[in-house]
Amino acid sequence: MDDFSRINEILENSKTIIVAGHVNPDPDCMGSALAVCSILRSMGKDVTLYRSDKYPYNGDFLENSGSATEIVPDFEPDLYFILDSATPERTGEAFFAKMSVSKSRKILFDHHWHQNTDFYDAEVSDESASATAAIVWRWAKDLGHKLTKGEAEDICFGIFGDTGGLRYASTDKESLFIVSELAEIINYGEFCSQFFETLPENWFAMFAEVIQSMEKFRDGKVVFLKTTLEQLERFNLSIDEIDPFVEEIRRIKSVRIVFRIREVEPGKLWKFSVRSKGDIDCLPIARKFGGGGHKNAAGFTFYGTLEEGRKAVAEIAEELEL
Repeated sequence: MDDFSRINEILENSKTIIVAGHVNPDPDCMGSALAVCSILRSMGKDVTLYRSDKYPYNGDFLENSGSATEIVPDFEPDLYFILDSATPERTGEAFFAKMSVSKSRKILFDHHWHQNTDFYDAEVSDESASATAAIVWRWAKDLGHKLTKGEAEDICFGIFGDTGGLRYASTDKESLFIVSELAEIINYGEFCSQFFETLPENWFAMFAEVIQSMEKFRDGKVVFLKTTLEQLERFNLSIDEIDPFVEEIRRIKSVRIVFRIREVEPGKLWKFSVRSKGDIDCLPIARKFGGGGHKNAAGFTFYGTLEEGRKAVAEIAEELEL
């Protein structure tokens, strides 16, 4: 059972709080942050929500989705409340620079593997949790807080994001129980429609192009696909809108692992997303390149040319036990 006593003690003595998550926030990061902000405000706290990048497009329906600022706050809070960020540096260069020299207290909720440091005054980290949003749900229970409809949707959004809508291996008994409880507060059918059925039409056109250029290794068990900045501009899509590409490719029966390389800076900086099935562990692969994540979903940043990135993937593919 998680011990939130130190977290709650620090919160009791904190009035102004900045809540933040990791760069390129995913649904778990977004949902966890929104829920925490709402709960803290119900406790009478003065809360500022910071995001380093745009939130996922399919989270626009969430009650307070537009409440975050992308400008690093210029004041010093009593507390920094960080969510879903394995290392404090992942909150973004500018935000971390401010937080790292601050004497204010810092706390963390997370479910990623990370090395223990003395950066935080208190943290609740559980690698076995399906999502950070599940930890937020546990905290709300510990507080005796009755979730609002908006908070329930936030938490459900986070859990859906990291479990693929309760389809991935990360789905466990707790996540199923949490969602079953949340379903009594929200309109579950409408929620699922908002989560799954909001893709822009151009998404399909770009996806078709990406599929045509994808490469297969090891008899189709390993797939490599790339997305470029030129494609994003031509199809008028944002980064968060193309994230589902890698998940769709993983649905192919023969595929065991997918490497998606996304261009970040023209020709020299790339972001790898790695997704696998079953017992294939993505995390050691990501760690080779300084990245992180989970067993079946991980990522890392790659510096170099596209061909160098492709070569790195090919070498990894040959070493995998499939």
